[in-house]
Amino acid sequence: MNSNQVKERAREAGADLVGIASVERLKDLSAEASPLSIFPQCKSVIVLGRRILRGALRGIEEGTNFGSTYGCFGHRYLENQFLSKTVYDLTCCLEREGIEAVPLLSFRTKGVTLDYKVMAQAAGLGETGKGGFFLTPEFGHRQRFAMILTDEAFEADELKKVSLCDNCNACAEGCPLKAVHTEKFLSSGLEGHETETFAIDEKICRACKNGASCLPETSDDVDRYAAACGRACMVALEGKTTNKFENKFRKRSVWSMDITGSAAELSFVGGQAPVKN
Repeated sequence: MNSNQVKERAREAGADLVGIASVERLKDLSAEASPLSIFPQCKSVIVLGRRILRGALRGIEEGTNFGSTYGCFGHRYLENQFLSKTVYDLTCCLEREGIEAVPLLSFRTKGVTLDYKVMAQAAGLGETGKGGFFLTPEFGHRQRFAMILTDEAFEADELKKVSLCDNCNACAEGCPLKAVHTEKFLSSGLEGHETETFAIDEKICRACKNGASCLPETSDDVDRYAAACGRACMVALEGKTTNKFENKFRKRSVWSMDITGSAAELSFVGGQAPVKN
C-alpha cells in the first residue's frame, strides 16, 4: 500500500482532508507531545480532517440555536461519530494490509497528547493563523482533525505555506470581550516553521457567551470555531478558500453578549435574543 492508496481509501471513508507526515519531521517534539511516546515503532503520521459544515454555524450566527446545529454537527457528533468512523475505517484498511496502525482523536486527555495543529502542519495541510485557528486552503478554520500512527513509512507530503491570514485582525475585532491581544504574540506550530499568533486570554474565553464552548475530552480547551472571533475569521476568509458558496455567510449586523450574558446588540430575522443563562 502506498501513500496515494492511503489517501484514496481515506477519502472513500469520508475524509475531506488527508496528509502524511514522516516521524522524522517530528523528532524534536518533547516526549509529552511525541507520537513515538505512544507508538515507538511509528514511522508515519496520517492526519485526517473532516469539514465543519458552514450551515452548522448558522444557528449561532442568528443567535437562535446553539445545540442541535453547531453543538452536534459542528462539534460533538463530528468528532465523536463522523470523524471517528473515518479513522476507524481507514485503520481497519491498514490492518488488513498488515500495517500496525494506532488511531487517535485530538482529545486532550491524561498522558501523552499530540497537538493536532502541529501534526496537521507537519502533514502539509496548512498552518496556524494569527487568531490561533489552524487554517487550510480548502476550508479556512472549518475542520476537525484526527490521526493514525503507522509502522509503515509512507511518502510524506511537503509542508504548505497557506498565507490565508493577512493580518486583518478580524478575529480580534470580532471579540466583544477583548480576549484577543494584538499587541502580544506567541510562536505556534512545527519547530522551524512556526507562525506568530495573537496571545489569547482563555480565562475570558471560558466565560464567553458568544458561541464559545468548553467540553471535556475535546480538541481544544476552549472551542472558538463558532464563537464571535471564529465566525469573524470565517467571514474574512470568504472567497479565499477553495470551498466557496453562492451567498455570503453574514447577512446583517452581529449580535453580541458581554461577560454577564447581557445582549449588547440585537439583529435577528425570525428569531429572538439569546436567553441569558
